[in-house]
Amino acid sequence: MKRYMLTVLGSLALLLGAGCSQQQAALSSGAPIEVALTIEPQEVLVNEAATFSIKVTQDGAAVDDAKETDFEIWKEGQEQHEKISAAHQSDGVYTAQKSFAEPGTYNVMYHVTARDFHNMQKHTFTVKAAGEQADGAHEENHSHEHATQPDGQSTAHGDGSTHEGGEHEHGQGVEMHFQPADSIQPNQATTLTVHLLQENQALTEATVRFEIWREGEEKHAFIDTAEAKPGEYTSTNATFPAAGSYSVKVHVEKGEIHDHNVFTVDVK
Repeated sequence: MKRYMLTVLGSLALLLGAGCSQQQAALSSGAPIEVALTIEPQEVLVNEAATFSIKVTQDGAAVDDAKETDFEIWKEGQEQHEKISAAHQSDGVYTAQKSFAEPGTYNVMYHVTARDFHNMQKHTFTVKAAGEQADGAHEENHSHEHATQPDGQSTAHGDGSTHEGGEHEHGQGVEMHFQPADSIQPNQATTLTVHLLQENQALTEATVRFEIWREGEEKHAFIDTAEAKPGEYTSTNATFPAAGSYSVKVHVEKGEIHDHNVFTVDVK
C-alpha cells in the first residue's frame, strides 16, 4: 500500500513539474516581442482626445503580462516631454488617451518591457485644427495620419523611465534622446540617461560616455554609462561641482559608428 501511494505521489509530482516547466518555457520563449502602434482617430484634432494603442505579441500570441507600457510624447522642436502610462485592456492591447491644445507635428515614443525583452520606437503624427479637417475633406488625395511602421510592427531587442525634459539630436544615422534628471543640484550625484536609436530601432551594445564641462572652463570630466535596457544608457553618479550652465557631450562608439552630440543642462 505504501509503495502504491509513493508511486501515485511520484507520478503527480512529475505531472506538476512538467506543467510548470511548460509554463515557464512559454513565458521565457526566445522569440522577441513585437509591438504595433495605432492612433485613433486617424486625424487628431486640437482639444479632442486621441487614443494611443499598442498591441504586444510574442510568436503571434498576445502578451498580457508586460511590465512596462509607457508613451513619451512631445511636440517637434520642444524640449518639454510628457510620459503617460498605458493601461492593459485585453488580448495584448494597452491604451492611453491624451488631448492636444496646439496644432503641429508631434512625436510619440513607446517603451515596452515584457518577458526579458525591451522595445522602444518613435513615430511622428500631426495634430490639426478643426478648420484644417474641413479643408482636407475635399482633397482627392487626402491621407490619414496613422502612426505605424510600413509593416505595422517593430521587433524588440532582448533584455526603458523617462523625464519631462529631453533633447533629440541626429548624427551618422544615430538619434540621441538625452534625458537629464528633472532637477540637478550642485555636488549631488544625479542620473543622466540617453536613448539611442538607429533606423528607429534601439542601438544596443554601444560604448557610451558623457563628457561634462562648465561653460568657460577648460576642465572636462568623463563618465562611463551602463546599458540598463536595450538602447538605454545611464549613469547614476554624475556630479556637477557648482551651479551654472554645463555642456554634456554624448560619445557613442560601435563598430564604424563614432558619433557625438552636445547638450546643455542647468544646475541650480
